[in-house]
Amino acid sequence: MKIFSLSGFEKFPISVSDNVLVKQSVKVLRFNKNDTITHQGEVCSDIYFMRTGLVKLSYSTLEGKEFIKSFIRDGEMFGSLYSHLTGGGSTFSIVALEDIEVEVMPFSILQGLIEKYPALQQFALSFFQQLALKKEIREYEFLCLSAQERYEKFCQKNPEIVERIKQADLALYLGVTPIALSRMKHRQ
Repeated sequence: MKIFSLSGFEKFPISVSDNVLVKQSVKVLRFNKNDTITHQGEVCSDIYFMRTGLVKLSYSTLEGKEFIKSFIRDGEMFGSLYSHLTGGGSTFSIVALEDIEVEVMPFSILQGLIEKYPALQQFALSFFQQLALKKEIREYEFLCLSAQERYEKFCQKNPEIVERIKQADLALYLGVTPIALSRMKHRQ
């Protein structure tokens, strides 16, 4: 789900003053590999655009069991929609799998701009349609495909990041053990 950078709002017909607001609001941050950007339960009031690197979004149970919901790579946006819309804590953690560079903007500013400009409303609609489609496909694959089929589809769709993800994280994403993943790799 590739999009523009947050600092690239000049592509949209917005006022000069709103363009200045965007430029003043966007910060470039760097995180090191294994840094937690947002902990599950913390309020996440920002939206992030990944310039370079790779992060995982993961849930943890009270017993400490981890489930990886997705991986976010260069050119994609991330943040906690639940946190943005309700003011509650994020339902997942965001952890850097590599050294990363992101553009960060308060979600409230982005939301205000979307509400004000039809071109941004169309962009937001398209973005959320793509996000919903991605989630529907993920649910279907998790519920209806075997682990081997999920692994093969993941490798086909994501060849540029397969080698960048630790086997343990890929196993958590697929819902299998690292040993089972190793067997799947040998079968492929």
